[in-house]
Order: sequence, then structure tokens, then C-alpha cells
Amino acid sequence: MPPLIGAVVATVATAFTVGFGGAVGIGALLSTTALRYFAINAALGFALNALTPKVKVPAGAAYQANAIDAVADRQIVYGRTKIGGVVVYKEATNDNKYLHKVIAFTGHEVQSFDEVYLNDELLTINGSGNVTSPSKYNGFVRIKVHLGSTTQAADTDLVADSAGKWTSSHRLLGVSYIYARFKYDSDKFPNGEPTITAVIKGKKVYDPRTGTTAWSDNSALCLRDYLTSSFGLSEPSTNIDDTLFSAAANICDESVTLAAGGIEKRYTTNGALITGAQPTDIISALSISMGGMIWFTQGKWRVKAAAWSTPELTFDEDDFRSAINITTRNSRRDNFNIARGKFRGEASKWVDSDYPEIKSATFLAVDGGLESTVDINLPMTATPTTAQRIAKIALYRNREQISVSASFGLRALNVQVGDVVYLNYARAGWTNKTFEVQSWQMVPSQDGDIQIQMSLRELTSAVFDWNANETAFEADNSTLVDPFYVAPIGFNLTSDVRSFRESLTNVIYINVTALAADLSSIERVEVQAKKSSDATWTPVGTGQTGLYEFLSVDDSLYDVRVRAWNFLAVKGDWTVQSGFQVLGLSQPPNDVQTFRANLNGSTINLEWEAVPDLDLSYYKIRHASEESGATYANATTAVEKVSRPATSVTVPTRPGTYTIKAYDKTGNASTAYTSVVVPSTALDAFATTLTDTESPTFSGTKSNCSVTSSELRLTSFSTSSNIGTYEFTGYIDTTAPRKVRVRLDVAVNRFATASGLWDDMTGTWDTWSGLWDDWTGAVQNADIDVVSYIAITQTDPAASPVWTSFQPFKAGDFYGRAFKFKVELTSSVGGVTPSISALTARVQY
Repeated sequence: MPPLIGAVVATVATAFTVGFGGAVGIGALLSTTALRYFAINAALGFALNALTPKVKVPAGAAYQANAIDAVADRQIVYGRTKIGGVVVYKEATNDNKYLHKVIAFTGHEVQSFDEVYLNDELLTINGSGNVTSPSKYNGFVRIKVHLGSTTQAADTDLVADSAGKWTSSHRLLGVSYIYARFKYDSDKFPNGEPTITAVIKGKKVYDPRTGTTAWSDNSALCLRDYLTSSFGLSEPSTNIDDTLFSAAANICDESVTLAAGGIEKRYTTNGALITGAQPTDIISALSISMGGMIWFTQGKWRVKAAAWSTPELTFDEDDFRSAINITTRNSRRDNFNIARGKFRGEASKWVDSDYPEIKSATFLAVDGGLESTVDINLPMTATPTTAQRIAKIALYRNREQISVSASFGLRALNVQVGDVVYLNYARAGWTNKTFEVQSWQMVPSQDGDIQIQMSLRELTSAVFDWNANETAFEADNSTLVDPFYVAPIGFNLTSDVRSFRESLTNVIYINVTALAADLSSIERVEVQAKKSSDATWTPVGTGQTGLYEFLSVDDSLYDVRVRAWNFLAVKGDWTVQSGFQVLGLSQPPNDVQTFRANLNGSTINLEWEAVPDLDLSYYKIRHASEESGATYANATTAVEKVSRPATSVTVPTRPGTYTIKAYDKTGNASTAYTSVVVPSTALDAFATTLTDTESPTFSGTKSNCSVTSSELRLTSFSTSSNIGTYEFTGYIDTTAPRKVRVRLDVAVNRFATASGLWDDMTGTWDTWSGLWDDWTGAVQNADIDVVSYIAITQTDPAASPVWTSFQPFKAGDFYGRAFKFKVELTSSVGGVTPSISALTARVQY
């Protein structure tokens, strides 16, 4: 994990006369000064106080558009990033029909051009370089990419199309570039010449661990490449401590698990620089991307990535050669409790964007509520997660506030800047307390012996733990009662359905509780919820213990979590309950109560009590001719829908059993049906009753109907929405036109081809209504029906009658001489058919 954050350059002076040789130069970056002692000082990156100058992004860090400049600085790309380039050649040919442009992107060979954009539109390019998408550019734009090898040839298409100005000698060796040809069209390019940018995997770098050169975004390897490259410091490889660079590279390659899922490398470098920037700025930008430190000593560049390292040595009071100076806390101006800044990468659509700030409520409370911010800009960091991780290390690192300075004996020759050591000092109560070496100086004492003056600053491994609790850094020097204790929280869950803004929704009731003894220490509680399948938590509310409500939820599994805050704004651990089942909207409505029938001559008034469900939609009423043993499924439709809030309906008079169910807005039916019987003895008496009974032979005209076991059924009903018709063999003649009362008595059963076994159930679970125990032949579905039809004539049916067309009816009074009938059998699901066992038409007068 990463320790020091930012670019750290150590200064090295000339050697002390005892065996360290002459002056040491470090190229163009540093100069030497003759001193009486040898000293190494690590200037901690990231400015550990808010007044120190902020880490700079090198001026003109990258070309974001297409500049035109005869003496432009070359661009360097490490890792992967999106950049523009410098136009180095333009030519118009074919009477200005074509415009040719060459845009140089880097001053070195690159791994690949991953994406090419025209005015920020991603292009699809075929093998010939022609743009095929967006389609508007098809035939108007050609793009050829060149990776910038030192042996690359000139672009053959440009050589062929150029009017002799671009020749085979124009190879742009060591320069990656794009050759673009545009065909003039004012509609395609209304704003003139378009801007070309590209996502590039940049420079190949040497890896001392493998001895190979290949593309890599490893921060330590990118930094090493700059030190040794001709456009960098041109340092020979003998001036590089490859042992330390390899160790830093290994740290950068470590995998970090992300809170949102997945992993990423601990540190990567992804960005562009230009050769005109100051080397110190470039080294700063490269070093900060691994939160590291870099220094030059004893003729070698050395580096350390931000990570915890095992202590090298243990010092105690026997090692002191002077009084010890201890600073226990930073001044207020040197503390900060908020870290923020910018990063740039694919997650930000390749523009400089703010990564989520790291703000410590604990540190803010310790600082008296006064916010103090440090800007930590990370120009070569491509993901907000890496940026946050580096910024958090800086924030926590700043809260390690104990500093020690003293002179030590020669055992200190075994450590250097950046090493971690143990320090035992009984007067301060320290046993194996860990410190980091911040400065190291070798000086002669007045007695002529050699002493090592060192400045140390406390450092613990938790600084580099991404999941570290910042309270530890303010408490690790104290044995007092922990002021950051947060009381545990509990809660229980229930759910219900509620009408909200004229629509229905489920609501989860979250009752948050705590022990009575802990209530005084809880400043607030925080409640969040989410669907179990979602990744993002939704805030429900903050406040005191008690009842919270989570609205706008569907029938699904939900997770709820609650935590408490104490009065220092320290947050406790989440108490989580996962997989809470909400079934409000999918629950069937209540059964209908108190169903009754009132006869009124030719009509019956059916009434019932309203079902209280908020999501009630309508009621469905069915009729069976049987006066006992009738069911909802073995019946025909009397009324298809009675919409809420109605609780009554008038139907034609028929004897038999009426059944009713309630349906909600999602189509769920009440579990059980309610019935009322209208006995035939309660109906009006007539002097004459004429009948036509078709069962059991059913010898009339059939369409998709057949007789099986003396019952009339659909012939084909394997699919949904099946229909069949049966027309009676004859008619009923009353011998003269008159007013009559007509009804059709139908005894019907729901016949299913399924045997009642699990494997025979059709459709999906959500379509199965009723109880699970109903699957063995007693399924109370309204998925079959028999519709009655009547046709009437006023003349002798045996002569040349004129019949009316068939019209649907259930029962009622009609005027005519003769009457004929038919029925329509319907099934709304496959594998089910009405099965008519009795069918009689009645005409009474």
C-alpha cells in the first residue's frame, strides 16, 4: 500500500570527508553545493499542510485539440489516454475536393491507437482506413494510423494522393501520427475542419524485473522510463536502483478490491505530458500517480511507492547521542480534514473531473468543525477509485502527527530516507512504535565521532489500508475511554400497500431501536434501503430512533441497513437485514363478503359488501345452472366486470348459482369465491313452457366442437384463445307472435387435459390463481365460458321465415313467434375447454 504521496525529490550535497568521495551530480534536475556534511532530505509530497504550494500539473500537459505550431513540443503518453495532436502537414488536392492532414500525436512509438474521434464522435474504420460509422462520414473521411516506429514507411496513400509534396522520404520516424483525408461537403462539415483526437496506448517501457520492453501503465516503470529516455533526464541505467524500482513496480501491480465490485491495479500512470514542461513538474506528476517518493543518493535514483514496509531496525535510548525533541501535534494550519482534486480518465470521459472528495467527519470534529482543504490533483491517474485511495492516504498520513528529531549512533547508517523503524522510549510510553525516516544527516560531533541526525515521523500500517478507520489515528496515542464509540442499532421490518399520489405502492416500515442506556450517546441514525438485486443504496432518512418508511417499492426482495452517529459525527457499523420479502402488490384481494340476490320479475339485483383493498379494480360474476354443488370455474360469465366502487349490478333472471370474485389492478383474483343461489321455485310461474334439449346427443351444427362421453367440448384447444360454436338442430315455435321469456340452461364443467400433476401445469407460476392445493382439478379459474345466442322470426318458421341475426343474450323477455339458438364455447388458455353436459332452451308465456 502507498505511503508518501506526491513527488518527492531528495537533495544530495557533497560528501563528508570520511570516505564518501566528491560531489555527486544529478543531471539537469539538481545542482550540488559543497557542505560539511552528507544530508538526504525527503520533501513529503502532497504538501502536508494547506499553505504549501499545491502539486502542479505540468503546463500544457497534453494537446486536447489539433494545434498548428511549427516548433511545438513533442508529446509523451504513458499508459492509456485520449489526446489531440499537432498538425504538421496540410494539403488540398483535386481542385480543393480533398483536404489532407497529418496530425502528430507523440514523439515516440506507441502501442496502439485504440479509438479515433472526429469532433468527439467515435469512428468505426475499416481495413482500408475508410470511416464506416457514423454513416454520414462514409465516403467522406479516411483515417490512417501510424504507430511511430523508427523504421516506419511513409503513408502510401498520402504519397499517391499528394501533388508531389509528400514523398516516400516523409516517414516521420519515431513519431506516431494520423493521416486524415476529408472530402469536401459543407453539410458533413458545417463548422469547417473537424478536430481529430484519439485514445492511445502509449509508450513501451523497460521492465527490470523481466528484462523486456513492452507497453505498461505501471507507475514505477513509467517513471523509470522518463529518467532514462532521451526526452527525459537521459540517465544511464547504471544510475537507476533497479532493486527499488522493481519493488515499487510490484507494489503498483498489486490488485485492489473495489467496493463496487471488481479489482484494479493499485497504481497506474495514464496521461500525456509535453517535453517543454519542467523535469521537476513531470517527475512530480509521475511520482504522485503512485503516491510515491523519489530521491538521488550515492549515484543512483531510488524510488518508493506508497505502501507499508516492514520496519528495518529498532532504536532505543542506547542509540541516542543527543537530547530528543518531540513534537506531539501539528499546528492548526498544518492540518487538513478534506482532500479533493481532479483526475482524468475514461470514467470522466477523458476530461479533468473532480473525484469524490475525501472528507473525515472525525478529523473535522477534532478540528473544532473548521474545514481545512488540501487540493491533490492527480493528472496521470485515470480512475476516481485510485484517486480517492491516494487522497485518503494523504489525509490519513497527515494525522500521524508525532515527530521526533535526535542524533543517533552509527547503527543509523543502516537506514535511509523512507525506511520505517521501531522506536522504544519508555518516558513517552513507546514500545515498538513505528516511525518513518524523513531526513538523514551525517555530521561530526565536537568530540570527533560521527553521528547521524534524523527526523522521524510516526507512521502506522493502517495509513495504507483502504478500509482503515480514521478514528484510529486520533486515538492511537491514548489509553482513555474511546470517545468514538458508537452504540449498536437494531430494527425490524414490516410492509403494507399504500395509495400515494393517486397510485399504489408498497411501503416498508423500518422501526429503528436502540438500548435505553445508549440513547443518550446517539446523535442521529441513518437509514438506507435498496432492492437486493441493486448495487446502489437509497437514503431513507436520518433522525432519531423510531419509524421510517421506504416507498416506491415493487414486490421483490429488499435489503435495509441502519447505523448510528455519535455526537462527534463518528459513524457506527451498519446493521444490515438482507432479503426482506415484500408481497403487497402481488397479494390477492380479500374475498367478497355478504353476496345476496333480490328478484324483481325479469331481473335480479345482485349486491355485496365492498372489498377494502386499495388496489381493487373490479368484480367478476359467473352463473351456473346448478342450484347445488356449483363452482366458480364450472360456470359461465354473468357479468365480465363491475368496476369499483360499485357494489351491485342487475342481471336477467335465471335460476341457479351466482358466484363472485374480486380482482386487483395487476389481475390477481381473490382466493375464494362467494356464491348465492336463486332457486327456480322463486321465479315467476308461466302457463306454457316450451323446451328444446340438445344434450346428450348434440346433433346440431358444430364448428370446432365435438361430443365426447356425451358432453360437448372444443375439438382443438391446445393453444390460447380457442373458440367453437354449436347451433341447435331445430327451433321453438309458439304458433303466433307474442311476448315470451327466454333463457338457456347450461350445465358446464371446466375440462383440462392435465392430470393434476406438477408436470402437467401450463403457463408460468404468476398465471396460476387460487391456492396451491387447488391444482388437482379444483382450480377456480375463469378461463372457460359459454355464450348464448338467440335469433327470432315473426312468421311461420316452416314456411319462408326471415330470421334476425344471432345476438348474445343471457335471459330476458322477447317478442316473436319462433326462436332458434346457438352457443359459443371459448377457452382463454391452452389445454382447457368447456364441457357441456346439459343444454336446454326454454320459452315461457
